Parts: sequence; structure tokens; C-alpha cells
Amino acid sequence: MKKNWLDKLEEKFGHLALDGLMYYIAGLMITVYFLNSSNLLPYHKLSLIIPPILHGEIWRLITFLLIPISQNPFFLFFELMIIIMCANGIESAMGSFKLTVYYCLGAVLMIIACFIAYLFNYVIQLDSYLMYLSLFWGYATLYPDEELLFMFFIPVKIKYLAYFSAIGIIIPLLIASWPTKIVIILSFTNYLIFFTIPALQGIKYARQQTKRREAFEKAVTPQNPYRHKCSVCGKTDVTDPDIIFKYCICEECGPNGVAFCPEHLKEHKMKHKEE
Repeated sequence: MKKNWLDKLEEKFGHLALDGLMYYIAGLMITVYFLNSSNLLPYHKLSLIIPPILHGEIWRLITFLLIPISQNPFFLFFELMIIIMCANGIESAMGSFKLTVYYCLGAVLMIIACFIAYLFNYVIQLDSYLMYLSLFWGYATLYPDEELLFMFFIPVKIKYLAYFSAIGIIIPLLIASWPTKIVIILSFTNYLIFFTIPALQGIKYARQQTKRREAFEKAVTPQNPYRHKCSVCGKTDVTDPDIIFKYCICEECGPNGVAFCPEHLKEHKMKHKEE
């Protein structure tokens, strides 16, 4: 099997992958949550925003990924459980290295998007929401029929929650300014690279396989559904399976022979005798 670019990267740099990456991230998110709650380190000092970064606050390039979405400790617990579940699912399916690349690529693209917007005098502030939403979409793509308890007691398949969350992204994508659109698109480019493009390639490959199979079946299937056909009346071994067809190789019929049913073979021979 031909190796893709990710497989080649894994051969060279696979040792850099961090097993259980999201457990470390979750631990740091809990720390950041309590630091914010105690007013020691508020979230706005950690979010991804370009002007402060250009003035030396380079920690924002990493710390925006550690800002939890939930402000309530009860919901924070479930937020982190879902993040860990999604990461573990992707890691089980693709391996630690590819999960690490997926996560890091998403973060880098979000940073690039903010810089692009800033170059056109748009200042956009980001936290971790888009990053972990792309992680959730990746898990939903791999395990669409897994269920979560919505409102803690209603079982809902992951794919439906992913569709619902996608609506919350598509609407801003349609009505927002173009810098915001760039940020949204780049923030999910890691998902497009890892899941959407391979899925489209899979569909293309499946169609090619179907066409090859149809061509093969056409080539090996006889054009005629019968083996013998009377050259006079048109009866075949399919329409009249009890008939024994015979071939005449006289001068008129040629060396390859012409098929006749018994009745018309007899007439054919009588005709030649009269001649």
C-alpha cells in the first residue's frame, strides 16, 4: 500500500508523539480555570489576540488552547470528559502521532488565520472553542453512531450533535466579514485534511472500483444470453431447452458452421439435395 504524507512523517518523527496528550491538556485547563476563578490569571490575558503578542506576550500562542469554554465547574467536568473521549477515540483510530499532528496543525492554522486578519486591520480574539470543536467533529466522523446523554438522560448519537454544532459554524460563516470567514475556514482545515479529503478520495476510489467491476463483468459476460440459436426460426437453447441444435458446415454455411433446430436442419439438407 502506498504511504501518504502522514505515514512518512510518522516514520521520521513518530517518537515525538505524546501518548495521552489530552490528559495533560485537561490538567492544564483545570489549572487555568482555577487561576481565572481566583483572579490570579484572567482568561483575557491568555486568549489569542495579535497586538499583545507583537508586544511580547508570546505565551498567548499556546495558552489560548487552555481556556475552558465552561464557566461552571460542574459543566467543566463534562467538557473535559468529552474532550478526552474525543481525543482518545481519534488516538485509538489513527495513533498518537496523527492525533498530535491534528491538534498542532489546528492550533497553528488558527494562529495564522489571526495574523492574516490582523494584516488587514482586523483584530480577532480566539479561545479554545474552535480547536476542540474540530476535535469533536473528528471523533463524530470516526464514531458517528456513538451516543451521548443530552441533558444527562436523553441518548443522542454523536453525528446529530455534530450536525447541530455545524449549524452554529455555517451561519456565522455565511454572514460574517471575510476575515472572520478566513479564521473559521482555517480553524477547521485540519479536519478537512484529515477527514473530508480522505472521505472524498474514498468516494472517488469506490466509484472507480464500481466502474472497473462493471467493465470486467461486461467483458466476461456473453453478449448473448444463449449458446445456440436456429438461424431460421430464431429458437434458442434458452427459449427451447429441449431442442438439440446442430451445426451445418456445408459450402454455403462455411467452416464455422451455422446452427439449426432439427426441423430447419432437415429442410436445409433437403434444399441442398434438390439443388
